[in-house]
Parts: sequence; structure tokens; C-alpha cells
Amino acid sequence: MSDYAGVWLRNDLRLSANPALAAASEVNGEQRCIPALLLICPAQMDEHDWAPIKWDLYVRQLEAFVVEAAEQGVLLHIEVIDSWRTAGKSVKRFAEQHGLTQVHINAEYPVHEQRRDRAVQGVLQLMQVALKVHHGSVIVPPVVTTQSGQVYQKFTPFARAWRDYVAQHGVPRSAPLPKRAAAKPATIPEIDYPRRDSSAWAVGEANAQQVLRDYVNNQSSHYAAERDMPALDSTSRLSAYWEIGLLSPWQAAAVLSELSPTFPFGLDKGADTWLTELIWREFYSHLMHHVPRLSYGHAFLRHTDAMQWRQDNEGFQRWCDGKTGFPLVDAGMRQLAAEGWMHNRVRMIVAHFLVKDLLIDWRWGERFFMQNLIDGSFAANNGGWQWSASTGTDAAPYFRVFNPTLQSEKFDPDGSYIRKWVNELKDCPAKHIHAPGNWLKQQGRTDYPQPMVDHKQARERVLAAFKSL
Repeated sequence: MSDYAGVWLRNDLRLSANPALAAASEVNGEQRCIPALLLICPAQMDEHDWAPIKWDLYVRQLEAFVVEAAEQGVLLHIEVIDSWRTAGKSVKRFAEQHGLTQVHINAEYPVHEQRRDRAVQGVLQLMQVALKVHHGSVIVPPVVTTQSGQVYQKFTPFARAWRDYVAQHGVPRSAPLPKRAAAKPATIPEIDYPRRDSSAWAVGEANAQQVLRDYVNNQSSHYAAERDMPALDSTSRLSAYWEIGLLSPWQAAAVLSELSPTFPFGLDKGADTWLTELIWREFYSHLMHHVPRLSYGHAFLRHTDAMQWRQDNEGFQRWCDGKTGFPLVDAGMRQLAAEGWMHNRVRMIVAHFLVKDLLIDWRWGERFFMQNLIDGSFAANNGGWQWSASTGTDAAPYFRVFNPTLQSEKFDPDGSYIRKWVNELKDCPAKHIHAPGNWLKQQGRTDYPQPMVDHKQARERVLAAFKSL
């Protein structure tokens, strides 16, 4: 009996650069369709704090994907399940229904997903069905280690190893799917999960690929010079597409490689800096794969789990609402509320403020970001928050405490970004915009709050707390 392969899809709603789908296609040949299963688990989404805007983007892409997949002969079935613990039953039923000898998947790296996949593999082994694992959400699979075989705990040596791996193995690619007889489009079941409008982000593979190509070819050269200036909005905003699997970072590497014959070397400074951000994303995915405790809300630096954080619910709410009295912090939080997205430099600034100035547990901020970001990444969001909190791998030293006013002066010098998002300060002169307290008093205004904390005193407080560890 010849092999017959199906695909178990997860956050990989694309036909291109999808190694699991490409491998199943090669096994089946052009005359047979590709059975595919998509399991959606709202309970697990809730546990991972999926933002309603991220879910809306996922559903919109799913609506486009079911049509595109059917046209390519992908026979897709979508099932809603209550728990990942029942995934084995669904995959078993899928394999039996289609007489599969192989099921192909793209790996997911958080610990619950790894445990789920091992359980499903055990079920399939009893049926003598092979589970074939691919790595379609990263450019370099989580196999690079130090010379002693340990996971990299610092980004710089990891990045060197990452580049060396790509130079040796090349940019990963998968062949386009051959034309097959069309299948019936899948029915999308009703799913009870809150949604928030994501229409500012286009869906459909062709649209997303064009956004990627336009950014790399026309804007990436400016990335190094402009990436920290939130008013310029010079970042790609492609991160939301990585997270729902509309694009694979394989595709980013492929477009970047067209700019340099020695890729991943030889890029101009802007494109190379943008590539470094993709490597950071992979660094955090590798860590999530290798260090299970990161999936359970524990600090990478174990001793920092003993930190005595302040249980300041009122202060946390003021941070969430963008009413801290520090204009750049408030602008970032209000952008998040309005768009479901925040500029990367501002993400670092608001995170530092919560953890260092307010001495509030980084896990509170990590969860709030996930609950609101369209590009919320379980791995990258955890890594970024632990970096800011000085609790993670390659973290900012605990004594590095961002001064929110100086950060504002440096990265939004004329206050354009602040004025866009903090309506109370739209008429504030540039010389007062970063510390508007006295100007507001002179105007007799109380519509914007005074700073909720003295930064110098807060810095001394957090340094003392870290030294006590």
C-alpha cells in the first residue's frame, strides 16, 4: 500500500512556505488531494491570552484560506475542541477517515503544545501512522547549541551561530503546490471568542507577501536609522502575520537574500538590523522550546522569582489606561488601546516604567500585552518583558533603569508621537511636551495627570529591591 499523507494545521494558515503542506503534497502526488485538519481550541487561546483583535485577524485569514486551499486541492476540515487533551482523538479520527499513513505538522514550541504533540504521536504510533514534524515558523530550527551542547543563553553568540547555520544550509524553501483538482471549501464553525476589528491589516497570502516585499525593497534600508522613532512609524508591522502563520519568516529570508549574494551577510545596515530583529524572535522561540519553565510564568533567572513586587492595582490600572503623567508612556498605552499595536521602542519604555518605576510584577504587563496586541507572541512577548524586567536571558542589567522623560526627549524630540495619542497635550509646546507638569499648572488645567511617581526615588527603590536578591 502506498503512503498517503495528511496535514494537521495550526497557526500556519498559508499555502506557500508551508513545509508540512509541501511534504504531504509530495507524498500524495498531483492526482490525490491533501486532507488537512485544523483544530481550534478556544480554552487554550484563552489560557494564552489571545487578544480579540488577533483572533479577528486569524478568522479573517481563515475565511480567505479555506477558499484558496480548496482551489489547490486541500480537503480541509475544521473542528472546535474543548481541550488539547482531546486532540489525539480528533487526529486519530482524521487519520482513520482518510486512510492516512502519515500526518505532517509544523512544530509549535510552548510546553503545552509540545506535550499535546507527543500525546498525539503516541496515539498515531498505535495506528502505525507516522507523525512528521517540520519547522515552518522559524528560519533555523531549534537545533543550534553551544560547543558543549547547551542552549544559548546570550543573544549575540546565538545570532552568530544562527547566521553561520543559514550560511551553511541556505535559506529554507518549499516548492509551490502543484495544481490539483479543486476540493470543497471547508465550513468554518461558530466559535465563541471575542473579536475586535482588525481590518487595518490586510489578509490573503498575495496581499501579505506584497506587503513584505514592498517593505524589504523600499523601506528596510531606513530601518536602522528610524526604527526607534515612533512618530516615523518605520517598522514593518509584519509581526502580526508571523503570529497567525499568514507569512513564514522563511519568506522574509527569501526576499532579504535577493539583496545580498552572501546572505545572511552582506546586507546594508538597515536590512541587516531588520534581520537581527527576526533573529531575536527566533532566539525567544528556541528558548521556549528548550526551557519549559518559561511557559509557566517563571523567570529565566531563577533567583529573581523571589523579587518582592508591589501589589499596586491602582497604579497598574493607571498604566493600562495611559494616565501615568509621563507623556511617552501614556502615548504608547493609548496607541495600544486604539490600534491593538504599539511601536517597539515604546513597548520597551512602557515595560521598563511598569517594572522599574512602579515595581510591579512583569507578568502583569506580559499578560496585558498578550490580551491586547494583534501580534502577541507567547515566546517573544515573554522574552521582551523578561529582558525589560532584568529577569530573563540576556536581560538588561538590573541597574539599567530607563528614565521615561529622557527616553521621550531622545526618541520623540518634537513630541509628534505624543500629540497624536495624548489629546490633552495636542497644544503643548515642544519645550514642555516631555514634562508638561508646570505648563499645565500655568494653564490652570487638570485634565492631564501629574507624574504618578518620582523617577529618581523609584530608581533607588528598584535598585535596592534587586540588590536584596
